[in-house]
Amino acid sequence: MSEMEKLAQYFTRFPGIGTRQARRFVYFLLASNPAYVKDLSARMLSLLEKSAQCADCRRYFEHTNGGRDTTRVCDMCADTASDPHTLVVVEKDADLLSFKKSGGSPGRFFVLGALIPLSEIKGAVVAPRVKELKGRIEKAVASGLKEVLLALSATPEGDHTALELRILLEPLQKKHGFTVSALGRGLSTGSELEYADGETIKSAFENRKTQ
Repeated sequence: MSEMEKLAQYFTRFPGIGTRQARRFVYFLLASNPAYVKDLSARMLSLLEKSAQCADCRRYFEHTNGGRDTTRVCDMCADTASDPHTLVVVEKDADLLSFKKSGGSPGRFFVLGALIPLSEIKGAVVAPRVKELKGRIEKAVASGLKEVLLALSATPEGDHTALELRILLEPLQKKHGFTVSALGRGLSTGSELEYADGETIKSAFENRKTQ
């Protein structure tokens, strides 16, 4: 396999990138100024060196101290002004940013990292980061947690994940007495949270439902 094909295979691992687009990326780099390609490579390495995953919310963030300390907490989680009564659960980092920009919630966040596939066998569900989510909830309870909001995309997998999480969190809910809610249908069916505009997300937050 040629170096061009190997590089194209790496690009196909990017979300939403197929083989044809991957090849276009390779040809673009080959036709680019070598200084640009070297700078791009250096910035990718710098991103890895200066980024960490928050120990509380699990989002990726940049820092200035270097290293990938797994106990590091991001500025959002360290902000004592954020509402400790609400924990908003989203699928991915991009969803968290969309939610924050909408002004819909001043609360705390947690990033699942993925949704539960519809193909999961009932009774044998292994939810993404569910252990970490439970730990985050236990920590939030000590600060006065009252609501866990499942802010997931209005897709079949999003609805499926919300349903399974309700079941998985039920013992904790009964133990600590917080409510579990979901976004209202300000989001149309089939919508991914990442691509929803701020007003739509805000409306979905304000019309959220509990069960």
